Amino acid sequence: AISALLKLSVDYKLHFNEDYDVDLLHERNAERLYQLIIENKGLYIKLGQMIAVQGVMFPKHYQDKFKLLFDRAPVESWATCDMTLKKELGENYRNELFIEIDEKPIASASIAQVHKAILKNGDRVAVKIQKNSVSRQLESDLFTYRSVMKFYGWLFDMPLQETIDYVCEKMREELNFKNEYKNAIMVSNLIKADKEFRNSAEYYIPHYYGDISSNKILISEWMEAELIGKYTELTHLGYNTAKIMSQITKIYARQVFTWGVVHCDLHPGNLMVRKIEVENDNPLTKLLWKHKTIQQLVILDHGLYEHFTPTFKRQYSEFWKYSMEKNYAKTKDVLTSWGMEADEMVMTLAGMGDKNSATMREHVEKMNNMTYFQRQLMLRDKMRDFFKNTDKFPLCLVFVMRSMRIVQGLNRNFGAPVNRLSVLVDEANRSVDQLMFETGEIDSWHNYLTRKYVSITIKVVSDVLFGINRSYIWLCEKISSIHVQNLEDAYDEEVVRAGEMFGFESVPSSKELIV
Repeated sequence: AISALLKLSVDYKLHFNEDYDVDLLHERNAERLYQLIIENKGLYIKLGQMIAVQGVMFPKHYQDKFKLLFDRAPVESWATCDMTLKKELGENYRNELFIEIDEKPIASASIAQVHKAILKNGDRVAVKIQKNSVSRQLESDLFTYRSVMKFYGWLFDMPLQETIDYVCEKMREELNFKNEYKNAIMVSNLIKADKEFRNSAEYYIPHYYGDISSNKILISEWMEAELIGKYTELTHLGYNTAKIMSQITKIYARQVFTWGVVHCDLHPGNLMVRKIEVENDNPLTKLLWKHKTIQQLVILDHGLYEHFTPTFKRQYSEFWKYSMEKNYAKTKDVLTSWGMEADEMVMTLAGMGDKNSATMREHVEKMNNMTYFQRQLMLRDKMRDFFKNTDKFPLCLVFVMRSMRIVQGLNRNFGAPVNRLSVLVDEANRSVDQLMFETGEIDSWHNYLTRKYVSITIKVVSDVLFGINRSYIWLCEKISSIHVQNLEDAYDEEVVRAGEMFGFESVPSSKELIV
């Protein structure tokens, strides 16, 4: 690893200049780093995957190369898994805890694999086993990650230390399965305490067996349900896909804006749906039918969570509320409090500026006339200015923004049946109102009614536009072969275009984030 990093360092120091083919330089070193990752496996693969979908600051060559890592999650032998189970649960775990355990994994990811089993009491369970290579190499892998990022910071003169420390902390959290157990219990309790969710039975967190789990072994209830990644196929199985997407969006909005406890990995492999029978609580029909069948969303894998501070929860709710209301001054205040220089470029990226203003047109024209090397230097300068303020910037946004794009991608893949932005802004408004009430902030009747008028108007306009778009898509599908963009497709293009305008070489689409 050290040898590879030295080669990268020397190569960039000698050749990162305008007289050299920088495109070829990036391609060569992306391959060099990729080979280092697949040779060492373990946490290297997880970190490489993160760069593939989140590392917009890296050149496109790194992002493209590291996407190949999603097909490289190795499966550990049963002998290795058995060794881990004995170490964590005891030498005689098999006879003491299980009737049977399948030695062939049903799923394998970068840091763990899952085996199906039956406990002594007859419960069917999923046994999540941390990969030995990950556990064994944790500190050395994190050291290499630190070295790569520090090298990158040194090369481009960027203060990355706080960001490096934060990512390492999140990796350690995810590798301690006791944290996943605590997160699952926490969100399960939040659902049970929620007035809207507790009586509907529409959300379910599998039961976890904490007494027979450990830092590296997590045993949970086996779920007989369909993965939502089947998308339109679920319709043929009798599921309402619009309802599924509505459930996902609602609970995500509740996590972000009300609870401040956010599942940051809601990809299709961590979400399932099933049909269950519950008591019919409808006073008009319960005399005829005592029970009814509903769709229930099952949420898995609670390892990667963000826990907001009260201050950040309010700021993030206000950011969504004010940016949708086009309140330039208040949106700028939030961004400034995060240590961002909220100039016209940043405000445009936040959806508040005029993309066709003279300043923006001049910026785009300037970029178009730059060489590849000059654009790299411009991005370096922008990122350097940004990372100077990481003491103020809430680093949890790195994972929250990714999870927000994942939810957007899910809605997109389902055909955008839900007005996602309307649901999110509704929850943000509700959160801001509740926080103002709890803190005793005095608001005049005039300001209160103005806020309500603005929020209701935005919701009505948003819902009308959404309805028109859905109707137009339906009509075109019926009478012609014309493809019409849904709102999520359009929003996705807008995000990618805005990132490129800022100077990022490659901004992953929401489709690329769902892996």
